Amino acid sequence: MKKAIEGWVEANKSDLVSMSDKIWAHAELGLVEHESAKLQMEYLQSQGFEIKAGVGGMETAFVATWGKGKPVIGFLGEYDAVPMVSNKPVPYKEPLVEGGAGHGCGHNLLGVGAVGGAVALKELMKGKQIPGTIRYHGCPAEESSFGKTWMVRDGVFDDVDIVLDWHPGNSNSVSNSSSLADFVLKFNFYGKTAHASGDPWNGRSALDGVELMNAGIERMREHMRLDSRVHYVISYGGGAPNVVPDYAQNFFDVRAADIDELKRMRNWVLDIAKGAALMTQTRFEEVFLGYAANVIPNRVIAKELHSVMEELGAPEWSEEELKFAEEMQAQLEPEFIRRAVEQLEESGATLGQTKICDSIIPYSDKIEVGKGSTDVGDVSWVVPTARFRTACYTLGIPGHSWAVASCSGSSIGHKGMLYAAKILGVAGYRFLTDAGLRDKVRAEWEYQLKGRKYESLIPSEIKVPPLPFD
Repeated sequence: MKKAIEGWVEANKSDLVSMSDKIWAHAELGLVEHESAKLQMEYLQSQGFEIKAGVGGMETAFVATWGKGKPVIGFLGEYDAVPMVSNKPVPYKEPLVEGGAGHGCGHNLLGVGAVGGAVALKELMKGKQIPGTIRYHGCPAEESSFGKTWMVRDGVFDDVDIVLDWHPGNSNSVSNSSSLADFVLKFNFYGKTAHASGDPWNGRSALDGVELMNAGIERMREHMRLDSRVHYVISYGGGAPNVVPDYAQNFFDVRAADIDELKRMRNWVLDIAKGAALMTQTRFEEVFLGYAANVIPNRVIAKELHSVMEELGAPEWSEEELKFAEEMQAQLEPEFIRRAVEQLEESGATLGQTKICDSIIPYSDKIEVGKGSTDVGDVSWVVPTARFRTACYTLGIPGHSWAVASCSGSSIGHKGMLYAAKILGVAGYRFLTDAGLRDKVRAEWEYQLKGRKYESLIPSEIKVPPLPFD
């Protein structure tokens, strides 16, 4: 079985790498990943999957299904890029498109790796006439509107038994971490325009409202819980300094360790916006862009993923790839590299060198709260879910950066992606064919939920997510 999965991935790696590179080159932002989604749908359709497009009210969301009946094993894929991190696949900063988007989170690898695992498993099922259903979920806008959240709201995962997920990273590891629940919000402030020198008394500055809101957030920060986060940019501040701006906009992430605390945080942020509007005699409107729940970990799935990872063994890096990584690290502060290496070693890794992770991090049952947010959290509330990472990046590079975009288009990223496809295929087979294992997964999921029920915080009147980068 393992050889069959590995053999299929190796035999088809040129097609998978080519699809990943095409998505990498398109680098489409959330909810407009039309070419990226099309590439995956066409490939999966050619492999015998039935496609349902436009799920969750999003044009670039889809579900690809092969097989019939229970159990249903789900795979998650993403393909949206990050703004302003475009870079060629070289070990130094050189944008492919100046000011353009780039795959600074490796979603070109994430989606295609999951496609590879799903199709490899399908081929094994077909050859051995194994009953069950394989689902690949094409999920847009993870970086902005949290596409999976909208898919969960619309029942896309309701009949799935287990979901397997992966993400490109700087290590080969399985995580039992939770995540931060997150609101993605914009605040539009409206004032009155006037000549900033000639008659400023006739104006009311929307930018003043935005800036006072930000000042209020900074006073809030001292009193937040240690695992809460609020961060923002001014996405529009006016057109000219001699014109009082009648419109300005803030763009926020509000994060907390659980849903109840997140709701409290959002209410506090709204109160700050109200105060800023009162002080400046402006008005504001809140624009909801997305929401993600915290992840419900599943140690049974995680242990199995780690077992498969160990069985397959970590990828080996070529001299050319190590040279690429060394040149990439030359662009970084030495402290960044030292911290990355120390972090892996503290987790139990035995590294042969300090350029790219070449070992597998030992498994731990310990559950911690991670500092990121992901819409995988919403999926994990309605179906047992777990995630692993494979080494696709040079050690020490920051996330959401040009360096990640570079690695995601390089052979380092390709190798980590193919490794992930093999892990997904082999693990999928185990969960597909072992009813006792699935029962243990379900019991662990119910234990971690502790009787809690999923609550979607998407306002009921919003049917389709707004474009986040309009």
